[in-house]
Amino acid sequence: MNSERLVTHVLFFVICATAVLCLKKDQYFCELSSSCMCMTANDNNNIDLTGVNLTLTIADNQTLNYQPCVSEIAIVNGTSNSSIQIANYTHTYVKISDMVTFIYTNDYDLHEFDVILVCDSLAVSGNESLANFKNVTANLCTVELSTNKVCGLNLNNAYDNNSESESWTYFFSFVLVVAFVYFVGGSVVNACLFNEIGINMIPHHEFWSSLYDKIKDKLCGTSTMATAYESI
Repeated sequence: MNSERLVTHVLFFVICATAVLCLKKDQYFCELSSSCMCMTANDNNNIDLTGVNLTLTIADNQTLNYQPCVSEIAIVNGTSNSSIQIANYTHTYVKISDMVTFIYTNDYDLHEFDVILVCDSLAVSGNESLANFKNVTANLCTVELSTNKVCGLNLNNAYDNNSESESWTYFFSFVLVVAFVYFVGGSVVNACLFNEIGINMIPHHEFWSSLYDKIKDKLCGTSTMATAYESI
């Protein structure tokens, strides 16, 4: 009977642990195939900026031109019709954390231009837009690109956002969920399948009781030591 109960609880624990792991989405990952295309391994959820050709007025008589599939990002001066190149595609990167960012730098990585992709389900191909241009530092500019290409992606757990602190958070969250399911679910199993009541409903309560007694003896001493202390 005890062996059957142990097997039942082991199987129950394995099922719960598997369920928790399956609930965690696959982490999103893509690699640049060109300056405007980031492709996934299964060719699903690719981020394709082909055809994007956008402008944004950033100051009086100054317009930002952004075409990710051509050779440069430029600020055009409307009065003189001159352009200032603020990034080229000698180096192009994609950063995936809680957002997707296309990063463009020059030959010496002295100047950087970040295009932050923001989810907008209505911004399908041809309806994308630029907003929130910022000259963060003398060498760094950012702008937001509204697009539907990043909607629905699992970016919160993206591949380069797994810091050590977040890894510990996921670990402890997993342990807490499994422990909760183990004790609550195990109690239900004991009550329904084995007609246990009271403390006997707790799965493997004999083990947990003995573990508690051992820890208490280690921390507080044995009953002999307690008796000796009381006699002083």
